[in-house]
Amino acid sequence: MFKKPIKVKSNNQSKGTERRNFKDSLQKAFPKLTENELNELLPKKEALNILKVVTHSELIIIVYTVQKRPIVFELNGKLFPTIFLLWKFPNIIHAFTTHQQVMSFISSGADLMLPGVITPPSHTNLPRFGSVRENEIVYVNLTNNKAAVAVGTASQSSGAMVLENSRGKCVNIVHFYGDHLCTLEGMPNLPLVNLGSPEWLKMKSYDDDFPALGSTPKPQSDVNVEKVINEEDIVENNDGNFNEEIEDSTVDASSEVIEETVKDSVEEMDELVLFCFLGAIKYSKSLSLPILTSNFFKLNMLPVCPENKTLDIKKTSYKKLKPFLKKMSEEGIVTVKEIKSGVEAITGINKDHPKLQAFYLTPQDRPKKETDENGGVQSTNVIESYVITEAVLKLFAGHSKGDTVQVPEIRRCVNKYVKEFNLQDETNERYVKPKDKLAAICKTEHSIAWEEVIEKVCAAMKNCYKVKSGNEEIQGKGKVAPITLSVSVRSGNKKVTLIDNLELFGIRINDFAKECQHGVAASTSISRPPGKKCDQLLVQGNQVLFVYNLLTDKYKVPKKYIKGLENAPKKKK
Repeated sequence: MFKKPIKVKSNNQSKGTERRNFKDSLQKAFPKLTENELNELLPKKEALNILKVVTHSELIIIVYTVQKRPIVFELNGKLFPTIFLLWKFPNIIHAFTTHQQVMSFISSGADLMLPGVITPPSHTNLPRFGSVRENEIVYVNLTNNKAAVAVGTASQSSGAMVLENSRGKCVNIVHFYGDHLCTLEGMPNLPLVNLGSPEWLKMKSYDDDFPALGSTPKPQSDVNVEKVINEEDIVENNDGNFNEEIEDSTVDASSEVIEETVKDSVEEMDELVLFCFLGAIKYSKSLSLPILTSNFFKLNMLPVCPENKTLDIKKTSYKKLKPFLKKMSEEGIVTVKEIKSGVEAITGINKDHPKLQAFYLTPQDRPKKETDENGGVQSTNVIESYVITEAVLKLFAGHSKGDTVQVPEIRRCVNKYVKEFNLQDETNERYVKPKDKLAAICKTEHSIAWEEVIEKVCAAMKNCYKVKSGNEEIQGKGKVAPITLSVSVRSGNKKVTLIDNLELFGIRINDFAKECQHGVAASTSISRPPGKKCDQLLVQGNQVLFVYNLLTDKYKVPKKYIKGLENAPKKKK
């Protein structure tokens, strides 16, 4: 809900009555909060502000802040605690525990699935999924830290979760650590506090109780559950304290954490590649077997990658696609065969595999056909026009100064003017003898060709243009600047393709960048060069030919408005 930027519509400081009513509402919403805790949460000397914000999906949310930090927000008539409130009072609502690696998926807009929930061992006599009702407000914490990392509602009751045999959805996430609610009003995102592991996890080592899905339990001394578990079975893709106390309770970055950074990034990329693989296998509408593994990666896996992530197989522990698919084949998810030397294809899919059965994406996050995403084939129509000036106004009967006309209308009006004043050359109908106003425009009274007359008239007018692309219409003064494709060499003798003026043709540069990323499996970036009015798209490698074909075939941009095709790689003889 707060994954994408939010807008603040209003921000008002609460009055005495509003403050008292809010305090009563808090006590009703969270009965476990004591009077002293409420007073600690709402100090008399601190202002309580009420903000009305609008989400990316145009939902209006009421947010309550203390010292500019949100403590609760109101959604569908319910008060939801923020992670900052739960860091201070973690016991006011039920918590579901999962592994640290799952947080990367939650940050991508994922919901928590039942296979990812770590439940208390039987000897603790605690209910596996607590005692929650469907749609009850709950939060998510981690095996190594009971501090809240996400807040949401229970997808089903505890009893239903038990009957589901640990399959299906557990929590609908509405707010998570690091989203735009955490940085509301430009506040910096506070470090995640360390409150220690949940109490029930301290009773006994739980490695033997929770091995990775499909794995064989190992001796306790050899197993590291957080490194073994496969979080891709766990998630479903969707769409400080207010004072110094919480900041002081955060753990300082140690040398050990720095040493683990590289390892964590590799693990996150491993999770992402598996996530995209499962999403492509289960939901891709364009997947037909057999399919070359290289095509499967470009056409099916990359479209599943979340918007704020970049899938780079080289940054995984596998380094290449072949070892990864070999592992998936060994696990029995797919069948991979070598169709000729060095060329492999996926020939079969086991749709009954537990990983595929447990994996789920909401409809809005599933890969769609190109026509679904873009509303069919997009056509770009460029209309170049001219603005009637004082100098040419006499030639355009029935028009006013400032009117826009196109070349056919200019020809008609000039032709009518020439015939009305008998300016056509009697000896050669292809020529005109300018007089008076027309002579002033053409700067001669000698006979000149019709085409030259039209050119002179157009030159005395101002240029303007209109670009229609899909449902968008863009108007501008002057001549329309073409889309330019250039190739530049960067450090390490690496080539990049630079694309300018896409936005002048109604092309959404972010969508176009993603299409390039998927189409050529190359990274992209967007920047605004100094002195330019439009953003510039950079694509790794010389991709001029791909971009040119994409512009002409899909976006239907007329070829005369695309410059730089000569920079495409030359075909090898």
